[in-house]
Amino acid sequence: MEDFKAKYLQRWEELSKKQRYGILGGLAAIIIVIVAASMLYGSKPDMVPLFTNMETKDAGEIAAKLKEMKVEYEITEDKAGTSIIVPSSKVHEARLQLATEGLPRGNKGFEIFDDSKLGVTEFQNKVNYLQALQGELTRTIEQIAAIEKARVHIVMPEDSLYKKNEKPATASIMLMLRPDVQLSKKEIKGIVNLVAHSVQGLAPENITIVNEKGKILNDPDDEENGENNVGQKTLTQLEMTRKVQQNIQSDVQALLDNALGEGKSFVRVNVELDFDQRQTDKQVFTPVVDESGIIRSEQTTNESYNGTSTQPGGPAGTESNIPGYVATESNANAAYSKKETTKNYEISEAKEHSVASPGSIKRVSVAVLVNDDLNQEQQESIRRAVTSAVGIVDSRGDTVSVEPLPFSTELADRRAAEEQAIRDKEMREWAIVILIILLIAAGVAYYFYDKRRKERLAKEAEEEAIRQAELQRQREEEERLAAASEGVIPEAELTEEEKERLNERQTIEELIRNKPEEVAVLIKTWLSED
Repeated sequence: MEDFKAKYLQRWEELSKKQRYGILGGLAAIIIVIVAASMLYGSKPDMVPLFTNMETKDAGEIAAKLKEMKVEYEITEDKAGTSIIVPSSKVHEARLQLATEGLPRGNKGFEIFDDSKLGVTEFQNKVNYLQALQGELTRTIEQIAAIEKARVHIVMPEDSLYKKNEKPATASIMLMLRPDVQLSKKEIKGIVNLVAHSVQGLAPENITIVNEKGKILNDPDDEENGENNVGQKTLTQLEMTRKVQQNIQSDVQALLDNALGEGKSFVRVNVELDFDQRQTDKQVFTPVVDESGIIRSEQTTNESYNGTSTQPGGPAGTESNIPGYVATESNANAAYSKKETTKNYEISEAKEHSVASPGSIKRVSVAVLVNDDLNQEQQESIRRAVTSAVGIVDSRGDTVSVEPLPFSTELADRRAAEEQAIRDKEMREWAIVILIILLIAAGVAYYFYDKRRKERLAKEAEEEAIRQAELQRQREEEERLAAASEGVIPEAELTEEEKERLNERQTIEELIRNKPEEVAVLIKTWLSED
């Protein structure tokens, strides 16, 4: 501890007077700031919320009432609503006092009729009923765990003598959801049915639900029930068409970018898909040719006769034409045969049942825009390449058009400038970071260098002080020995060590006086050995 104190006292002594005054002034300023902050915040009362997430109207009425009560308050606003904070010592008293005044009013339901007065018109009753209905629905919807705040607006149609002139009732619901919470489709449908069954003449399709960001939560395009909107099947067909178009377009664009360079061409593809599902039943009968069919049944009939018979007829003339004329009879041998065959063949037939899956390409149209610096031959080459890549079929009406146009480079230049600006910003940020790191490293290196330098200087100063003290001691000792040898100081005052050194000195001086040559030779010998 003493070494630590001495070290810092030594460093303090090394500082100049200006540096000392600067350090003392900085410490005094820090102490003053700490004392002022502690006095400021120490004297400030502890503020706690009185009411939170209020409507602006309610917040204004409560603020006016607190001002009359001379209660200190602060107002904060966020997307959830307005909040008022007051000193913790006044919060309970202020709540009781405001409650007697009916504040905050909030979303009143049918209790609004508790304050009904005489002379209220029918129009005012309708307005109160609508306001009460909105308040009841708002409070009911806010009971859902995922909803932090709700607001319901209902528009009731005016009565009309003619049915065709009547307009349906409509409603809009604004929901503020809790953080990191989403409503499911079933919950949204439940809210729609709740409001629709609470208001006479309100159909579910006339209700709109939005969140705090303005997004429609019951968008008809997202409904599973496709009675009043585009069905799920149609959405699937549109999605399939878009994907086919994007695939063909990306392939053709990549082909042209590799050939002409990026930004030298633009491709748009329109695909018409056939989603009609066809089922074909075909039955074909093949006729039998040259008895090559399969015999199903065969029937053969044979007739034969062999014997005598009267010759029929006779020669022309009297014998054959005059009735009753008897001619001479003449008999002859006769033979007769008959064969009849009936064959039934199997009927050859072919049955075919085919189902055409939907989604086949019905027609493809491709439009390619290229820069006007391409000649006609190059444009024709591009058209042939795109035709082959896409698989254009002329018989189904596919088309490919290549049109040269002067391209504007403004967008590409602006994009390049923005990208360059981003790169320059990143380089500057990296340079600043590297500079800060280098400065920190330099500061750390200088700190350790200065520390070692000061330690080295302190060590050298300490060694020099020790050497000077030793020299001073030797001089003082030599002076005492010289004084003792001259008799100025009596030997009784010398220490044992000093007496021993005095004897050695006297012995050496005696040798030098009596035998100077031998002493000189001895010294030369010592020097030569060194």
